Amino acid sequence: MYNNIEFVLACGGLSTRNFPHSKGIAHKSLMPFGDIRLIDYVLGEIIRIGGRHITLVCSDNETIESFKKALARDDQTVEKLKNKNRGEIAEVLQSTFLPNDTDLKFVLQDRPVGTAHVLYCASKVSQNRHIVLIFPDDIIVSKDDNNSHLKSLLEDFVQDEHQILITGVEKEDVSNNSILTGKRLVEKPKNPANHIGGYSPYVLPKELIQSLQKEWEENSEQILKRGHEWFYVDAINSFLDNGGEKDGFFIKMHLKRDEDILLDTGALPLYEQALLFALLKLSRFKEQNKKVVQKLLG
Repeated sequence: MYNNIEFVLACGGLSTRNFPHSKGIAHKSLMPFGDIRLIDYVLGEIIRIGGRHITLVCSDNETIESFKKALARDDQTVEKLKNKNRGEIAEVLQSTFLPNDTDLKFVLQDRPVGTAHVLYCASKVSQNRHIVLIFPDDIIVSKDDNNSHLKSLLEDFVQDEHQILITGVEKEDVSNNSILTGKRLVEKPKNPANHIGGYSPYVLPKELIQSLQKEWEENSEQILKRGHEWFYVDAINSFLDNGGEKDGFFIKMHLKRDEDILLDTGALPLYEQALLFALLKLSRFKEQNKKVVQKLLG
């Protein structure tokens, strides 16, 4: 178990890019993804590799309450389904339940000022742990659940905890990503030096998180006056510029393996494509789903 790592899921925002699917629900990560929901898939990956310390950072208390209800165990319904010979559905529902030893926490981000502030909010309850930051609309599907991209990322990190690891994806257009230029990150480059875009998960050493805490607590007014959000890129570069690099910390792009599939679900058309993938490739009922699609297309 990764007792020294906090898995932080950024679950704020209005999710308007996924309207109408996300309209009326607390957060887009509660949208369906095959048999389960996006949040269930992400949490399932964390649980399978031995992660138990998980924090969801949300933008309001209503969202927090919705997540608590959505992630609560419902053994009574499982039993009802089994008694009605709906065992497969019962098993799917049961697969979304978190183990009893899961340390699940909810944190309120009181102002929408960026991803670095998400980390700051989470750090208040992370008890001096390294942080894995995950945006639950970035889904990386691996062929083998027991050898996931997340597992590979953390196996890399434990070899040298001075690494700041960013999931790297080779793509033609990186204008909406961060890229590594030299020894620093550049957010949304206009003239990119390479075509490896940064995605979550990110692995951030606890020393960086401690530096970020101090920076916000001492300079929050100046940060807010800059006129743009306080991004994780800002916090990482600031940490390295102010002693982190001298102490041996460095950024590394941990490349997504060719066999792993990135599903960006952050906008309506992309989400629908990801949903189709999940229904036809990941669902317990995928063979029935394929027959229906073949009939519709035939």
